[in-house]
Amino acid sequence: MKENIFAQNQEVPEKERFIITGGTEGIGKAIADELLKEGAGVAICARTQEKIDSAKENPDLVSAYQLDLADRHAAEKFIHDSIDDLSGLDVLILNAAVTGMKEDDDYVFKVNEVAQVALTRAAAETLRANKGRVVFLTSAAKNVKGAEAYGKSKKRIEEWLKNFSGRPENKDIKIFSVIPGTCDTRIPQEFIKYGGEEIKARAEDIMKKGGLRNPEIIGKIISKMSISGNKFNPKTGEYDIPIDQCEVVTIDDNNIKAEENKI
Repeated sequence: MKENIFAQNQEVPEKERFIITGGTEGIGKAIADELLKEGAGVAICARTQEKIDSAKENPDLVSAYQLDLADRHAAEKFIHDSIDDLSGLDVLILNAAVTGMKEDDDYVFKVNEVAQVALTRAAAETLRANKGRVVFLTSAAKNVKGAEAYGKSKKRIEEWLKNFSGRPENKDIKIFSVIPGTCDTRIPQEFIKYGGEEIKARAEDIMKKGGLRNPEIIGKIISKMSISGNKFNPKTGEYDIPIDQCEVVTIDDNNIKAEENKI
């Protein structure tokens, strides 16, 4: 992992502090942008140096690191360095993942499973002290034929997080997962370009029906849940329903329409 000097001499916001993996594109970038609008302290990582360099053009971002999450030690260092940059941590958002359409199963395992465990464990002590949160982006594609490595990894991390939360020392860390739906990001594009017949057909059908969700809207929703620890209440139009420990929250159309109406 390359040394980061972006955060030096920068004042860290007084509001909550967030670490987001994969924060330079798609949903991850949308989450980061929304949190920065709220004045939160945000640190991100991504695999591509060019995207990190572009992210650093935002003066409100506290820090940004280039690394490959397949390197567990780099993932752990990213967490420790980011906590130092932020002077603490309140919320860890596990967003980054690979589809397995271009990558072999071993790489998928390292990025989608080993890294998620390493990141969470590295952040755990600080999250315990601050009664913080872990937000994991899972997927409805976890049961679709043709995306087995991707799907299995999502299932296993959901289960691992449940076991992690059940340990007495982690009782004060709030953990939940979010199913964002199929968004207009690189993931459905990879399913179509590199996937097998079933996963390709599924993605193409969603696209033909205009069912790809706007990642910016999804990012707004996830940022609100991450800040509050609550999910959307269609009766009040607010995020005032407490999310249960290890609950898997599926973002529905009513929630999306409510956010679209606010634009």
